[in-house]
Amino acid sequence: MVKIVVFLAWMGVTFGSMAYMILRRFKNTLHGKPENRNDRPNDRLKYFLTNVVGQDKVIQDPISGFAHVMIMWGFIVLGVGAMNLAVEGLFGVPVPFIGDNWLFIGLKESFLLLVYMGVIVAILRRTVLKPDRINNSVEAFAILGFISLIVTGDLLYNGASFALGENAGIRGSAFFSNFVSGLLGQHSPATLEIIATGAWWTHFLAMGLMGVLIPHSKHLHLAFAPANAFWHTLRPKGSLEKVDFEDETAETFGVNKVEEFTWKQLFDTYTCVQCGRCTEQCPAFQTGKPLDPRALHVELRAHMEKKAPLLDKIKAAGEEKPQFTEAEQSILDKMIVEGIFSDKFIWSCTTCRACEQACPVSNEHVQKIVDLRRYMVMTEARMPEDVQRAFNCYQSGNPWKLSSSSRGDWMNGLEVPVWSDEAEYLLYVGCAGAYDNRAKAVSRSLVKVLNAAGVNYGVLGNDEPCCGETIRRMGNEFEFQPLAAGNVELFKEMGVTKIITLCPHCFNSLKNDYPDFNGEFEVIHHSELLADLVRCGKIKVDGPFDAKVTYHDGCYLGRHNNVFEAPRSVLQAVPGVSVIEMERSRKEAFCCGAGGGRNWMEEEIGNGQQRINEVRAKEALSTGAEVIATACPYCLTMMLDGTKAHNAEEQVRTLDIAEILAQSLQKKEIL
Repeated sequence: MVKIVVFLAWMGVTFGSMAYMILRRFKNTLHGKPENRNDRPNDRLKYFLTNVVGQDKVIQDPISGFAHVMIMWGFIVLGVGAMNLAVEGLFGVPVPFIGDNWLFIGLKESFLLLVYMGVIVAILRRTVLKPDRINNSVEAFAILGFISLIVTGDLLYNGASFALGENAGIRGSAFFSNFVSGLLGQHSPATLEIIATGAWWTHFLAMGLMGVLIPHSKHLHLAFAPANAFWHTLRPKGSLEKVDFEDETAETFGVNKVEEFTWKQLFDTYTCVQCGRCTEQCPAFQTGKPLDPRALHVELRAHMEKKAPLLDKIKAAGEEKPQFTEAEQSILDKMIVEGIFSDKFIWSCTTCRACEQACPVSNEHVQKIVDLRRYMVMTEARMPEDVQRAFNCYQSGNPWKLSSSSRGDWMNGLEVPVWSDEAEYLLYVGCAGAYDNRAKAVSRSLVKVLNAAGVNYGVLGNDEPCCGETIRRMGNEFEFQPLAAGNVELFKEMGVTKIITLCPHCFNSLKNDYPDFNGEFEVIHHSELLADLVRCGKIKVDGPFDAKVTYHDGCYLGRHNNVFEAPRSVLQAVPGVSVIEMERSRKEAFCCGAGGGRNWMEEEIGNGQQRINEVRAKEALSTGAEVIATACPYCLTMMLDGTKAHNAEEQVRTLDIAEILAQSLQKKEIL
């Protein structure tokens, strides 16, 4: 009876403490603004099954992913087995269908071995194979130690029991414990009883201590990560949440206090496992900039831990004003911008989403960065000079600050149909395709291909408006929303239903941002259309283009919209082209540095800082390619400048896929 009372008291105290601390931290997240993350339950369940049950994102890192999968699934199985271990140790009988089921026992024994293997791999990962992104801590090794004790306790208990002649019915399937039993067989029954008892208590003592430690460590993700996956955003990856300017209760726009984030954004901070995968992939951090995606969540969580009790005190006081010490008031008054993160931290982001792609627990970084920018721009009107200059340029309708009367000059000398009701597609070339000298050549090449294929399209020429993508990602939602709404109204009045875009940034905005403004259009990037035209045989490419080509995956086309194969299929269709992949490609491709408004901002170098585009250009040059291909005018400029920085612009050409296709176009074949 004493054993039962002690056991129940121990497990009640330790797991009760764990549950209390987890619930307290969840309560902290509720200080954030409301947000619905329970819609579309079927889609959420699908994502949950893929990324929690299937561990899809975790295994993107094969070594640590293997260790994590083995330990996670092992603990699920061992957790069921622990119920039997408890009942058997307390009452001397197995739990029906678990403790006497040879199939389950065999499964559990397999996972005992796999968990051991996972722990060994994890230890080697943190010591011998240690990547720079991993920050070792006492708690990390303590958790691994507790896991080892839990597994060892299970093994020794069963091994000693078998050696005593107990549980003979399941011995045949318990191969691991049976092996341990052979090692213990030389001991006397009294000694085996001591081993069995000690192992049993070790198992549950380690389990309880681990439970107490979890809420106070990064391993809190064991409780938060599954829910975080279920509540993961179902919005298109490249979209941003719309600011509600009609909310009369809003005193500010954007975020500069932790409680101004939504509850789900605060939930992210507690979910973060601090593994550093996001930081390892961040182009800003990897080139020496102040931004650190891991710190975004770690620092916000630390501040929330200090501020939440004070917010609770304010809420409990109701209309009465509670008294705070000077230190407490300092915490309440602390702002995120400058108080936690510097301006440069926030403006270094290229919004490439490499951090979100790498995050194994599905945290969302980019929206938080943009929300902080929104506060700086719309509430404080405080921003770098480069950003202010870009906003000033937009008063002329484009970031080049050129007259709209010259927007259609790119098509001089070409047969380019003007939009009419008979056209199937609107060709939206965007500001870069209309004003940037290098991108104009891409626009002209694309038109030649479309004409050769007999595509029924039209352009707006000087009447084409800017999509506003850049100012939105720079935080100027106030100017973006009327621009987007006006464009949607214009396109609908003109009868536009299908849009071909030259620029992935325009593509992403029209496709993923505009639906929030009733802009439901079929938006097609030119790489997708060209790939389809080649596949259907509507264009004939028999002119040789003998060159080794490496393709750079633009972030807004690739990671944001999953367009990876279309550009490659276009290149592969051109005779003579040999496609060579860079070491980092597709989802893992390194950013060119232009996104998130960075195209209009000067990049700091020196003191360990490098230009992002130069790093990417070096990767491209290392392939030995003769041509660097892109499908984005921003990337085109960045890669061209990168090759110049490496004095390779004469040896290696930088071209858009439309230019390569146009050069190989000998005759049209309209089907």
